[in-house]
Amino acid sequence: MAKKQKKPKTGGRMVARPGFKRLSELYVDDSLGPEDADPEEQQIDAEAAPQNRPRKQRGTATSIVVGAAFEAATTPAVRRRLAHVQALAAIVIVPGPAWVAPVAAYAASEFGSQRWCLHMRDGTDRRRDTPADSVDAARDLSRGLCVMGVTVDEKLLPASLRSAADILVRIAPPDGAVLGKAIARFARRSPGELEPGIAAGLDLPEIVAAFRPGTGATNIVRRLESARRSHAGSAERVPELATAVEYGEAREWGLALARDIADFRDGKIAYRDVDRGICLHSPPGCGKSWFPKVLSRGCGGIPLVSTSVGSWFADGPGYLDSVIKEMRKSHAAALAAAAPVSIWHLDEIDALPDRARLSPRAQEWWNVVVSDALNLIDSALAGKDPNSLVVVIGSTNAIERVDPALLRPGRLEKIVGIDPPDAEGIAHVLRFHLDGELADEDLAAAAAAMDGSTPAELMHMVRTARRTARFAGRSLAVPDLIAAAVPHEAHPPARLFRMAAHEAAHAVILLALGAGTVRHVSLAGTGDSGGRTSVLYADDDLATRAAIEDRATVGLAARAAERLFTGSVSTGAGGAADSDLGAVTVLVASLHASFGMRGSAVYLGAGEELLRAVAFDPVLRGAVARDMRRLELRADRLVAANRDAILAVAKRLAEKRHLTGAEVEALVRGRLVGSPRSRRPKTSP
Repeated sequence: MAKKQKKPKTGGRMVARPGFKRLSELYVDDSLGPEDADPEEQQIDAEAAPQNRPRKQRGTATSIVVGAAFEAATTPAVRRRLAHVQALAAIVIVPGPAWVAPVAAYAASEFGSQRWCLHMRDGTDRRRDTPADSVDAARDLSRGLCVMGVTVDEKLLPASLRSAADILVRIAPPDGAVLGKAIARFARRSPGELEPGIAAGLDLPEIVAAFRPGTGATNIVRRLESARRSHAGSAERVPELATAVEYGEAREWGLALARDIADFRDGKIAYRDVDRGICLHSPPGCGKSWFPKVLSRGCGGIPLVSTSVGSWFADGPGYLDSVIKEMRKSHAAALAAAAPVSIWHLDEIDALPDRARLSPRAQEWWNVVVSDALNLIDSALAGKDPNSLVVVIGSTNAIERVDPALLRPGRLEKIVGIDPPDAEGIAHVLRFHLDGELADEDLAAAAAAMDGSTPAELMHMVRTARRTARFAGRSLAVPDLIAAAVPHEAHPPARLFRMAAHEAAHAVILLALGAGTVRHVSLAGTGDSGGRTSVLYADDDLATRAAIEDRATVGLAARAAERLFTGSVSTGAGGAADSDLGAVTVLVASLHASFGMRGSAVYLGAGEELLRAVAFDPVLRGAVARDMRRLELRADRLVAANRDAILAVAKRLAEKRHLTGAEVEALVRGRLVGSPRSRRPKTSP
């Protein structure tokens, strides 16, 4: 006779299968005895003296912190229901992966380890919701067992559990109130009122590390504050967002975000009203990778989690699953740090390639990475927890290589370029790196000499200037900064004269045509021409054909000066798309192919792409060549007419290596001979 099958008890049991773990596997006792305490911590306030309390704590630090956070996320009625109701489906969403196992252990011990089947998902396993897990969860519920999913993201749990959930618990990163309760339980003495963000940005292990037996509440609070400062990088000196004018539009966005975050914290606005996705792009050295730190400080020291595609490879073996795990680890850290706001910074985001440009074989590998990155960005920006906000910042040197899917509305929707700073921005960057030196000095002359430099170059110039002064045995002075920007390199006389005449011709012909103002002229000592002329073109009206031709004439004037004064033209005026010759070719081609100001009104392109059009379109090339020849003859005439003015500027420039716009104007006053049809009022810088 067959034995009668024994029915399962309604109380249920712990189930060991993939995705499940027994209680003994979930939790390791992290309590320490007095012998483990720091010797220096033995001398503490009487409030925490070991002899005044039992050696054994009423729970480990982990269970106490988790318990306080769990209680803050639930009501007594919910906890009673979890402890007594049968066939219950519950989902607990935790701040980060490190919380998953401890929360599951707490739930099992608090609500009955024999009553619950636990599904844990920390987001590091790509095998999310398998059909087998979904069937197991449904079967256990139908048999009267209780099933709980503990996860960092609800989507990682079996579909049957998500759809059947009776209770949803969302545990927030512990604030001052939660940690105050945990400290009081652990140290048996209240720490008093704590600031809400005392543990902002800290993950569970970092919080638990501050709870040490043999120390009092005051010392636990001190450790938490120290850990928060270290985690937020507050020890690193960064510019103030309010005055960092070198960041331009990015600064304006950051200031608006800081106000939004303050209003979000105060409950004045909802998550949906806050900008939270931006992509910064710039040439190398403009500070885009540093801006998230500036923003973090400017928004009240909110936690910053920075990562990059390169780190996803460097921090693991580089296999597909390990790359995704590293990516998800940083995402989870950003979510856990949101108390209530954090920043997730994805540096060099162009390393996630534009999939449309990949070969089929490369697409097969990268599709998984890019798709998962898009899902994680969506998850960070979705705002599922109305009390938490994650701002996602991407940064890149090559915005054109970024996958368009990353830049669409709803993701990194605001695209902001960071250009090399203007004079005001240069002065601010210099003040920052000088760190109090030359506080009473006017840096305008140094800023003018450094025009066009990136913040990284400015940092190097300050370091060079300090070295010069130190080797000379004196204090740093403004001329040291100017010398660092415009080094007096030894050049053969013929080369020095050619360089000076080249730059002087640009400045003088600009003034002769009344096409704008000169900001400064310098000899940098690098490249073929070795100089730079910074100008502001007149902007009192939209550019006309005459204005564009004036600018082209200014560009061609340097070649004309070299030819007139030395008998030949050097390579300094050409050789690259951004050279004098390249820039003039684009300007003249734009008259024909961009603006319809010469020939037929047909648009063929803009910017440097016109160089390709000129190279492959013989008709356009012929028209551009004729116009450039005409403008070159005009430049020859103007340079000859202003010979004395150009020589005066060139002589002084060769001596000083740097001239301000005012110095140039003083040298040419009364000597200019211009073109009547192109004379127009000058504009102020």
